[in-house]
Amino acid sequence: MEHLFGPLTELARHLPCFLYQLKQSPDQKFHYVYASENTEALFGIPAQAIMQDASLLLDRIHPADAERVYQTSAECAAQLKPWHAELRIIRPDEQIIWLEAFDFPKQLADGSILFSGFANDISQRKAAELKLRRSEAEFRALVESASDIIFTLLPNGVLDYVSPCWQDILGHHPTEVMGKTFDHFVHQDDLERCFAFMQSLLLTATHHGTIEYRIFHKNGQMRWHTSTAAPLLDTDGSLVKYVGIARDITEQKLQNLELARQAYYDPLTGLANRTLFHKMLEQQLALCQLRGDTLALLFIDLDRFKPVNDCYGHAIGDEVLQQVAQRLHHSTRAADLTGRLSGDEFVVALTGFTASQPLVPQILPLASRIQQQLSQPYQVAEHQLTISCSVGIALFPQDSLDQQQLLHLADIAMYQAKKRPGQAAVVFYQTEVAERP
Repeated sequence: MEHLFGPLTELARHLPCFLYQLKQSPDQKFHYVYASENTEALFGIPAQAIMQDASLLLDRIHPADAERVYQTSAECAAQLKPWHAELRIIRPDEQIIWLEAFDFPKQLADGSILFSGFANDISQRKAAELKLRRSEAEFRALVESASDIIFTLLPNGVLDYVSPCWQDILGHHPTEVMGKTFDHFVHQDDLERCFAFMQSLLLTATHHGTIEYRIFHKNGQMRWHTSTAAPLLDTDGSLVKYVGIARDITEQKLQNLELARQAYYDPLTGLANRTLFHKMLEQQLALCQLRGDTLALLFIDLDRFKPVNDCYGHAIGDEVLQQVAQRLHHSTRAADLTGRLSGDEFVVALTGFTASQPLVPQILPLASRIQQQLSQPYQVAEHQLTISCSVGIALFPQDSLDQQQLLHLADIAMYQAKKRPGQAAVVFYQTEVAERP
């Protein structure tokens, strides 16, 4: 036999695959005419053994594969077409190996079919494929069960993939989202910042980052999200897509806004508290100095408010203070600042006055309107209460450039106003603490 297949045998010694010639006689019996020397290494059966009895190998085809292998082989033999299949072999030691086999049927003169072919051991490839499938299944299960949105974004801004929980969080079925650009969903005012964020991911050494933005629910409600994302790069460094995780932080944002409101706004009236008013006043003074404008700081104290608390109780007094805040809102301009310092003390910063013209005619009508509005009767429950107010005014930069000093001077002017007969006066600060002419 060696002399018949000498060249083939010599070639087979240097090939990792199993080379064979299998003859099928007209009575459907199989006989290996040739089997390469690595038969034993692959299958645990010597080549000479299967050449004497082909069933030693053929009967070791995995039961789950046998019917398919014989059927497809017979079909190819009938048409004399090349055959290809992947199949498992159970070795005598019970180890299962995967083969990828190719053979080429040829009909002989006696009616037999001669299959000349080769088979590669693909067990490692199959193990890798199985590992990959399991990994993909685990990843898919992780993604599909995640409470945060997992997404991929193409370089052109198209959402390539979104996980199923998008529907739970934002109302859209994933099929309504995938294929659309993210600007269909993100708040318009946040788009430029989002684009800049994506560009920055390509420039940073870590290639990942986090951003907060607003996004719309399918029902039109605005939500806050935070996303951590990273670019996926090709081998040449070019961008393939962005991969990210988005979390809904709307409740956290609302809590933060509420905490900020509590920290900076008076809980009773909703006006800026002392802390916030000082911050806003500082900014406004800097702006006035830049523009060369004058700012009028009004210090307002309610007259005869203490008897209201004493006679009717603090609930009625609180309602009066709330109405004062409402009247301040309606009697001031959008650019003016209003705040409550404590008790019945309020402050207003009036802006936009030019020193090139007399200041008192510009400021006094606005201050008087506020004073008159706050001095109108208050209807609280079944009570009609008459309360007036005294207003002291200090000017920036004429009276002081310092914020604290300016507030102190307005307070001095307010106390001078309270000394006026009948109270309910508006007084500008002067060194002599007299009303400006």
